Amino acid sequence: MKKLALALMGLVAALPAAAQDYPNRPVRVVVTLAPGGNADINARLVSGALSTALGQQFVVENRPAAGGTVAVETVGRAAPDGYTILVGALGSHVLNVALYPNQPVNPITGLDHISISSESAMVVAAHPSLGAENFAQFREQLRSRRGVVPYGSSGNGTTGHISSALLLQVMGESAQHVPYRGSAASFTDLSAGRVLFQTDTISFLAEHIQRGTVRGIVIGSAQRSPMLPDVPTGAEVGIPGFTATTWTPWSAPLGTPPAILELLSSRIQQAVASGPVRERLIALGNAIPENMTPARTRAFIEAEAEKWLPAVRATGATLD
Repeated sequence: MKKLALALMGLVAALPAAAQDYPNRPVRVVVTLAPGGNADINARLVSGALSTALGQQFVVENRPAAGGTVAVETVGRAAPDGYTILVGALGSHVLNVALYPNQPVNPITGLDHISISSESAMVVAAHPSLGAENFAQFREQLRSRRGVVPYGSSGNGTTGHISSALLLQVMGESAQHVPYRGSAASFTDLSAGRVLFQTDTISFLAEHIQRGTVRGIVIGSAQRSPMLPDVPTGAEVGIPGFTATTWTPWSAPLGTPPAILELLSSRIQQAVASGPVRERLIALGNAIPENMTPARTRAFIEAEAEKWLPAVRATGATLD
């Protein structure tokens, strides 16, 4: 924390005169997802911290229409002055490039990227009737019933759907996708055994796995989660290619002054480094990435695109 505070002092001293006056009015924070989800919680917690730190209100506005493409376009076409910024997720910033190939603003190349405030693992959960108590048995069931085992998701092209597609791709197996309208609807049928596995966020599935309603098979994070210490990682079960997390990127219109991007990035990192914001995010199953500068954030998003876009395109899913 001391090093971060010193870095912030140096950054402010180095800002050009125009950026030193930033912000001098409220900042609009456009969120690609609906209220109540992880991205929205990130946006509201961190925006509160930014308001306190920078002396102007950071006002959250949810624009979930068309998979978040409306929010991306809204920010992408705003003035690049730091007064309109974007909070999204894996879906809005990477998956949508393939799902909405005609969207007006490319979320990877058409925005400047600020930081990432949290990362949340995807988890694969199976119904007990599948007969799989661990990953080896899960793999054997898929192999012996190739293309027949039904799996649920929160909808075509969603992070849960594409995470399952990535899992099957790295396993060299196939299964039958059954899309639903939301994670809860999919889980209703999973808990009843009408579909036999589902991939979703740890915050959504952890409680059900802990209760024994479903079995945790594998987690998409690099390390096991304290919330689900008995669920192994992909690397542990022999599929290191299965790394599946959703994350919360902060972005701005292309051409935003670098000094403003750096200031916002530093303040976001400070907000999630300690205290109640960090505690709340971790309680929801998030990990907190470190040193997510604008340059590292762009590199991270580009690397994620290289991994995820082939998986999306392999499903044939488009939403345009």
